[in-house]
Amino acid sequence: MTQTKTNITSSKRMNKEETHMKAIMYHTDGSPDILELKEEDMNPNRRTAVLVGALFLISTATFILSNALISPIVGSHNLLAAVADHSQLMIAAALIALIEGTATVGIALALYPILKRQHPALALGYAGMRIAELAIAVVGFGLGGLLLVTLSTTAANGTTSETLGTLLVALRHWTLMLVYLYTAIGGLMLSYMLLRTRLVPQWLSVLGLIGYVALLLAAVLDMLGLIDTVAGLGLVGLVPGGLFEFLLPIWLFARGFNLTASDRMHVAHISD
Repeated sequence: MTQTKTNITSSKRMNKEETHMKAIMYHTDGSPDILELKEEDMNPNRRTAVLVGALFLISTATFILSNALISPIVGSHNLLAAVADHSQLMIAAALIALIEGTATVGIALALYPILKRQHPALALGYAGMRIAELAIAVVGFGLGGLLLVTLSTTAANGTTSETLGTLLVALRHWTLMLVYLYTAIGGLMLSYMLLRTRLVPQWLSVLGLIGYVALLLAAVLDMLGLIDTVAGLGLVGLVPGGLFEFLLPIWLFARGFNLTASDRMHVAHISD
């Protein structure tokens, strides 16, 4: 009986010490309250996973919404008249496109502290690609869209500016192709780092690699005039990457990053 009681006491003491050690790993203030930390508090990157997932969804939603608002207008036969009649929608679409670009930069900045531990150069390159993508979107989608609205107002007052309007629409198309290129290259960097670090399941990282290769090919072929990424075969090239950017946030919301596997890969890399 005494031996059993001693074993129980010893077991409780070991559990308490283990809990205390886990708390010390993440906190250094030494206060008694740290013994009651919740599990999510012991994973400081859990909030980062949720933030990245939310930014991916915001980026995807704003991209789709912006294109849905502006595509029927710029595709009109009487371009400047259509823009003049829907100037507020054009301005809204331009601003929403800037939100999309800002969200993509936020993804890279949020991931940088995690990814740089094993791939500092690639993590920095990924952030740079996203920042460049935002700069292109500001000029092509933001400034280009607002200039088109201004031009439509001038044309409504009797000035002939259809040629310039056509050029601004062409600027939007080439901006979209450049955004696709930067998204594809940056996405390949991200998918490769996720595959190497095992932060998410391998199948999800492989889907990202396939999706962004398809996007890169679709953008290049569109720029060469061989396909159209708005319809037909070109549109199919956007599907795998879009699926990845939809499934990844869901996984991050549900499971977060697999830091245990990532740390194990990091230790193995150092050992080698």
